[in-house]
Amino acid sequence: MDVPTGLIQGRGRRRFLRIAAIVLAVMLLSGLVSHYLRENIAISTPGWRGLSALAGLVYADGEANLWAWASGLLLAGIALCLATVGFAARNEGDLGAPYFVLAAVAVELSADEIAQLHEKLARFDLDSRFTFAWLTVGVPLAVVACLLLLWIARKIDRLLRRRLIVAGAIYLLGAVGFEAIGGIAVGGRLDELSRASLTYHALVGMEEGLEVTGALIALGAVLSALVVERMETGILLRTRFGRAGEHPLKSAPATQ
Repeated sequence: MDVPTGLIQGRGRRRFLRIAAIVLAVMLLSGLVSHYLRENIAISTPGWRGLSALAGLVYADGEANLWAWASGLLLAGIALCLATVGFAARNEGDLGAPYFVLAAVAVELSADEIAQLHEKLARFDLDSRFTFAWLTVGVPLAVVACLLLLWIARKIDRLLRRRLIVAGAIYLLGAVGFEAIGGIAVGGRLDELSRASLTYHALVGMEEGLEVTGALIALGAVLSALVVERMETGILLRTRFGRAGEHPLKSAPATQ
C-alpha cells in the first residue's frame, strides 16, 4: 500500500531544524564567551586552561575547529538536498540544471567555511586600511555572483526561489556585511588587542549567527520542496512543485 508521508516529513523537518538551531546557538555562544574570557583574564586564573580548550574547539572566528566543521556540514547538506531536488525535477520533466548550479555554489561555500578560502583573496588587496583585506576583492565578486545566481534562479520553483533569496540575503548580511563592520571596528587588524575586545566578539556573533540562520532557512526551504512517500516497492522521492506521477525519482526497493 502506498503511504504518503508529507505530514510526518514536515514535522520531522521542523524538529530537525529546531534541534540544529539549538545546537549551533549553544556552540556559538559557548565559543564567544569562552574566547572572550580567555583573552581577558590572567593565565593563572583557575579554569583558564579549560576555557582555552573550549574556545579552541568552538570559537566561531577560529579555524579548523568544530564550529567550522558544523557550518561546513550544514552548507554541504544544502548542496546535497539541492542536487536531490535537481534530479527529481529532471525526472519529472522539469529543468534540473539550475538546482545543480545552486548545489555547486553551496559546495563551494562549504569548502570555504572549512578551509577559509576567502582569506586567500587578501593577496589581491587593493591597499585597504579600513577593513579586512579580502573584502576589497570579495565584495565585488559577491555582487557579481549574486546577480548571476538570481538570473539562474529564474528557472526554479517560485516559492523556493523566494525562500532562497531571503536565506541568501541573511547569509550575505552576516558573511559580508558584518564581516566588513567587524573589519572596520578593528581597522583591518586581527592582533591580540582587537581580538580581545567585547565589540569584536559581539560582531563575530552577529556575523556567524546570521550566516547559520540563513543556511538553516535555506535548508528548510529545500527540504520542504521534497516529498517522500513510502511505496510497496520502496521509497518514492518527488518535488512538491512537480507534476505528480510523472517520472518520479525512486530509490531501490526496500528490503523486507
